[in-house]
Amino acid sequence: MMESRLTLLLLAALLATGVYGSSTGRIAGEAAHAQSDDGVYEYDEYDNSNTNDYNEPDDYPELDVSPTFITNAQQFSVELGGDITFPCAVENLGSHLVMFKHIMNSGENKLLFVGDIALKPSVKFTKNGNSFVLNGVARRHAGKYVCRIETSPATELTHTLDVQYPATVRRVSPEVQRVVQGSSVTLECVAEGNPPAAINWSRQQGHLPSGAQSEESSLQGLSITLENVDRHVEGTYICTASNGIGDPSSASMTVEVEYPPEVITEQAILHTGEGDEAKLMCIVHGRPPPHVSWGKDGKPINPDYHITEHDSLHRHTLTISKVREEDFGDYTCTAENSQGQKANTLRLTGLPKTPKMTSSPSGGEKTSYTLTWETESYTPIAQYRLQYRKFKAPGMWIDRLHSPKPSEGNLTGPIHHMSHAIEMLEPATDYEATVAVENKFGWSGTSDVFQFCTRKEDPTTTTTTTTTTTTLAPEPENIAPVMEEVAFGQSANGCGTNTLNMALLTLVLSAFLS
Repeated sequence: MMESRLTLLLLAALLATGVYGSSTGRIAGEAAHAQSDDGVYEYDEYDNSNTNDYNEPDDYPELDVSPTFITNAQQFSVELGGDITFPCAVENLGSHLVMFKHIMNSGENKLLFVGDIALKPSVKFTKNGNSFVLNGVARRHAGKYVCRIETSPATELTHTLDVQYPATVRRVSPEVQRVVQGSSVTLECVAEGNPPAAINWSRQQGHLPSGAQSEESSLQGLSITLENVDRHVEGTYICTASNGIGDPSSASMTVEVEYPPEVITEQAILHTGEGDEAKLMCIVHGRPPPHVSWGKDGKPINPDYHITEHDSLHRHTLTISKVREEDFGDYTCTAENSQGQKANTLRLTGLPKTPKMTSSPSGGEKTSYTLTWETESYTPIAQYRLQYRKFKAPGMWIDRLHSPKPSEGNLTGPIHHMSHAIEMLEPATDYEATVAVENKFGWSGTSDVFQFCTRKEDPTTTTTTTTTTTTLAPEPENIAPVMEEVAFGQSANGCGTNTLNMALLTLVLSAFLS
């Protein structure tokens, strides 16, 4: 009975298609009556000579041809927010339907269309013929798109969509890292983007500790490590990711280094006078911020008489409004924090500053030279010590104490311009000298050794000698160049070896006369 029911269903389906015409009913009826008692169908032979009972041969249906996609599989790259069309052109579609589905990167499948019917209605997906249009591409739309026809086996065409989007970056390291001097610290961030982002490191306060303006790498999750850190690596470090799509993205991290205090004095010795205001200053660095204290000659200062100040630039100042003689001495700036202690010494003094020579090295006189210098003193200069000798001479220095001129000894300001004429010198000779000055508080330092020279002999003496020598020479035309060379061998400022030149001239003349 089961076989009989299946046969009837098959015949009914054929009849519904209208393929076989009116004779089909007869065939079906006869086939039904041919059933035997045991349920087996028996079929009679039919005479095909009577063509009136059958359709013409041209009425038989053509054999089905399988549908074929005529579009090639494609890979699409679209920026975020763009539009894309997936072509699914097909020939010999017949009564078949084209299905369209999305295979997400996660592996999830979503059937979007069966024929013209949208299973998940959306303003982003539309159908245009056998093409499917996606408007306003989002990151979730990346993956594979399959055009499918349910043949046996199924016919498929697969497109790939790559969605490009701007880079984003986030820090992995803490926003603020505090480390101890001498240790290392790692800064890390991670970037996301399509195409993959390049990461660039920079420092808000200037160059990176390596000296480079920036450090780059195309690796995601890049980190930089700062070794053996000190206070000079402190600052805010910026991690920037960029992939050419949209604007770069940045994240920042701050490094703070704990280190012992550092105390710097810009002016270790401060010269001043009684009644003047004096400011002693030290520059202090340290983390945690150090506590700074001042002392004089090993004892704490009197806060009622001294004013201490601190600005935001690490400068600590001790101000003495009206200096007294007992205020002169050594002051100590001491800084202390949890990492250690450091001190530096400054000297407040009324002594004059070490003199600086201001005269020209070339003298204008043959047997004398006027030495000039300047010094700074807030009280009058009482005397000065002058030392001089021939340049690099093995003998002792000529050392004399002198009183300044009245105009130089009076205090007309902190800068004193002084001079001294040295007599009984030899012509065209190199000398060297030093000077130191004294006021009521003591002696200054000794100046640097200063070299000078006296003027050479008058040119007339040389001319006379040249004339006489030329007359004695048997070949004067050969002597003239030698004389010229000897003359130019002397220094332009008159300093030099005049005696050596005369000896050389005598030797040359002797050679010509022999």
